[in-house]
Amino acid sequence: MKRLSFLWLCLFISGCQNYDVATLTDIPPDVKQSIHSAVDNQHRPGVVIGLVNPKGTHFYSYGVSQAGGSQKLTDQSQFAVGSLAKLFTAELFETLERKGIVTRQTLLTDIWPDVKDNANTRLAYLLNHTAALPRDLSHETLSKNSTEHLLATLSREANLPADDSYSSVGMAILGLSLGQITDSDFNTQLNTEILTPLKLNETSFKPHPDLLATRHQTTIPISAPAEIPDVAYGAGGLYSTAQDLMSFLKHEMQQPEHLGWKHYQNDTFEAFYHGGDGNGHQAFIAFRPDNHVGVVLLSNSTSDDALQDIALHFIDPRMDLPNFDHRPRQQLPEETLTLYEGSYQLQDDDSGNQIQLSISANRLVYHELAPDGSTVRQTPLHAIDAQTFELADLPVVISFKGATNKADATLRFGDKAFTMVRLN
Repeated sequence: MKRLSFLWLCLFISGCQNYDVATLTDIPPDVKQSIHSAVDNQHRPGVVIGLVNPKGTHFYSYGVSQAGGSQKLTDQSQFAVGSLAKLFTAELFETLERKGIVTRQTLLTDIWPDVKDNANTRLAYLLNHTAALPRDLSHETLSKNSTEHLLATLSREANLPADDSYSSVGMAILGLSLGQITDSDFNTQLNTEILTPLKLNETSFKPHPDLLATRHQTTIPISAPAEIPDVAYGAGGLYSTAQDLMSFLKHEMQQPEHLGWKHYQNDTFEAFYHGGDGNGHQAFIAFRPDNHVGVVLLSNSTSDDALQDIALHFIDPRMDLPNFDHRPRQQLPEETLTLYEGSYQLQDDDSGNQIQLSISANRLVYHELAPDGSTVRQTPLHAIDAQTFELADLPVVISFKGATNKADATLRFGDKAFTMVRLN
């Protein structure tokens, strides 16, 4: 689910669907079949999808809450929605702006007069990710649940607005600031202004144990992490259901502006979307203003596959539905991928080619170079497990001999095997 901003760049596709999504009265059979394939081929335990269009609201659920269990997922199952929480933060800002409590030009130093802000940050810069702030909250900020440590990031030197650079730090600061300016806290304000009026009864920063789907890596249950500390609530930590997210989406589709949403536009249509990864849960939400089509997608697994393409197929039916016949893939932590970065050479290879492995978009990339430096092949690697990877565009498997930063590997192509010797 890391490819969100690139998907529509690849719409040179054939085999367009014949149906008009705006006139559907149910989730169509080919979409259901794609979801079945994802679950039946062990990519993930279950999927919930919701579609809204001028004909109504339609949900479809397939799979179970925990791999090997019998409790089925439904549109009332609860998931950690990750960065979708940022959309709720933006909606709270818009609500308070309409009430005259904040403006986009409000300075953070007006809210936090004792904080050193060397860039005169306005709330608008936090909303549109142009505040020159780090992407992720520091371990110290999270472990200490420290507002002081979070606000200390504002001491950077920058001319704003800066270039667009996605920042959870900025959204966390925005959430804290919306609580501070109302002499309250972010969670209370979110409940008062957004969750209660929209009747989002199963959306909360505290999960409902009877509704919460188990977290998985593909179909392997993983231990739930500690709850997100409230210093980060503006950026993540929210739990919700397909029903609640659909209600939120319908509300958003009626608004004149869509602050906080990612935006896509081509010559045919525009769309707004956002994705979230809840460490063992995945979420995606999108809509088109022109045909009043919106979609919500939830799954109880973190898996490196094309599941979100099912949702995007509703936004643009020219996008092919994904195929899940391949082996399930893992999303490995960056510290694991870092072990394999480096240069390699095939043993007994007289060509002199070198293979460089690097990290991009949270996955390894295979880059084979000729002796003159020209590219022979460059393609992502899909993780099968913590030591086994498969080229995205060829049936080539690379198996490392150990999860260390010195390990050699075996490269297999069909019935042939080659030793990849690490050079650095």
